[in-house]
Amino acid sequence: MQIADLLIEDSATIREAVERLERVRCKVVYVVDNGKLVASVSDGDVRRYALGDGDTGLSLKHIANFRPSFLLRYDRSKIDELFQAKEVYSVPIVNYNGEVVEVVFRDGRRIRKDYHLNCPVVMMAGGKGTRLFPYTKILPKALIPIGEIPISERIINNFVDYGCHHFYMIVNHKKKMIQSYYEGLDKAYEIEYVEEETYLGTGGGLYLLQNKIEEDFFLVNCDIIIDADYSEIYNYHKKNENYITIVAAKYKHVVPYGVLSLDEEGNCVELTEKPENDYLINTGMYLVRQDLIDAMPQSKVISFPEIIDRCKTEGKKIGAYVIEESAYMDMGQLEEMDRMKNKLRV
Repeated sequence: MQIADLLIEDSATIREAVERLERVRCKVVYVVDNGKLVASVSDGDVRRYALGDGDTGLSLKHIANFRPSFLLRYDRSKIDELFQAKEVYSVPIVNYNGEVVEVVFRDGRRIRKDYHLNCPVVMMAGGKGTRLFPYTKILPKALIPIGEIPISERIINNFVDYGCHHFYMIVNHKKKMIQSYYEGLDKAYEIEYVEEETYLGTGGGLYLLQNKIEEDFFLVNCDIIIDADYSEIYNYHKKNENYITIVAAKYKHVVPYGVLSLDEEGNCVELTEKPENDYLINTGMYLVRQDLIDAMPQSKVISFPEIIDRCKTEGKKIGAYVIEESAYMDMGQLEEMDRMKNKLRV
């Protein structure tokens, strides 16, 4: 059995849910919307509906439980506690983007997604990390620990979970310290270090990768964690034939005051208390076409957002893969680093 057998789209009918339950011979299947958990349907839900002579051609939303028990993947250690507290047959494990990554059964069985992404990953790790001073007076930003593991190693481990095993790390500031740390690890992946003579921004160092990468690749900063399905991001990028895909996070900004709108004469037209505005923000993770590397100017300081603007001007297709706000963790400033530690339970 694969995890996909336990998932059913929210557009399915009750009849399809019954057929799925019979086929997998499990007591519950999980309802998803684009891979994100929204509900569950159990054999008990079906029986209760059938006793009322209900129409099985209707949407399964008529019988689904929209408050299913689940655990975040960083709370896996609480699984036994949950089984003791609730009479559930199985528990889905989800990431912060809401996607089901594993199902754990009461009898101890676990079914996980198998990932074989095998996509190159480029990490920008050359910056000085001035916003994280005084930590970065001693350590390069890439080696600042989140719990007992440096931030860059956590990022790499996430990619390894999805089947990526070849990494390129563009280094500059305290580069020998970074290389020394990783050379001392017993690791199941390869890192190739690309050294900048001078710092070239968050994009300029890509020209140093010419003749090294021959396929589309992930580009990521060394201070952010994205807790989402990287294989889905990759598939979206390829399906839409994007030149660059920006991983964008939802962001809700709440103004903590009453906001006034005035007319030209200074009269109050409207007073809105604590208005909310929705945005999409750039997380600092991208999927990039390989031929961008060949088009990079040599030894030019340039940020990757500037590169995106240039590509847009040239008519290249720039897309965005949207994740939930909670799935984006940034270590760029000290208070954000503390929030990251709390979310990762370290």
